Amino acid sequence: MHVSFLTMARIAKLGWLWRSLFDVRWRWNGITRYETGRDLFSLDRDKWLTAMAGGVQERLIDRRIHVGQQRSEGVEHLPDMVAIGQRIADVIAGIWAQMPKRLVILSPLHYVSQYANVLAVHEVQRALGLANVAIVSGVPRDQYGSDESVTPGIEILHTHGDGMRNSLGIRLARSLRRDRVAVLFADAAPYSMQKYPMDTVEVSMLGRPSRIHGGIFRMGQIMDVLLLPYYLTFERGRFDVVLFDPVELADATAPQRVADCIGRALTQHYENNLFAGYPTLYGFAPVR
Repeated sequence: MHVSFLTMARIAKLGWLWRSLFDVRWRWNGITRYETGRDLFSLDRDKWLTAMAGGVQERLIDRRIHVGQQRSEGVEHLPDMVAIGQRIADVIAGIWAQMPKRLVILSPLHYVSQYANVLAVHEVQRALGLANVAIVSGVPRDQYGSDESVTPGIEILHTHGDGMRNSLGIRLARSLRRDRVAVLFADAAPYSMQKYPMDTVEVSMLGRPSRIHGGIFRMGQIMDVLLLPYYLTFERGRFDVVLFDPVELADATAPQRVADCIGRALTQHYENNLFAGYPTLYGFAPVR
């Protein structure tokens, strides 16, 4: 709690360098993260250490935010996150000013930290004055202790080890109708759902044939939903957000537009991608 996020980023790099001296698996995991970004996503050479230590940094940020929420006995309002939440909320408010009943799915991409993304959603919820927001999460429960204090007012629709996965779409649709806003990570990589093969759709990403999850687009066609993609950044100890234009999910071009957002994020901030180090990423998926 007494360590700044800038210091935490430095600790992550030093920690990775120290352990990599004697842990071969640790060292090659970092090298794979960097070389994948360099070869596939044009990662700059000067970001090599940030990419290699990305996994360590993610876990440190997760733990810091989790502890901060528990100590605060509610939501810890970090200034960066307050500003991020307000920016996202302003976009949604603008959409509702023109179309009051429009349904919006927020789609944070997998960057920086899952708990940081949840904290940003809290700030969006607060800025819009919403009592509840549902979020589809594939993260295991209670990794750093009880998540209950970290997620007040957020309905977690888990897919990891959840016995009710088959009704996930129905539960998300109900929550979306109730609150007009829900959260779903539309950039979930096919490799991450090996136990439950994804229903994917074919797209082109950075000039290569790729596949992304297709379920969100079916829901969008049925319910006429607007998707708002964005991703968090973390540089010099500060959080920020990159917002993309909203995507009409009922439009036939929606899958490719989402793929373009994912591709742009990978080329701009691959070093903070939570899936870094998996060369297949969006290049292959089982099809059912």
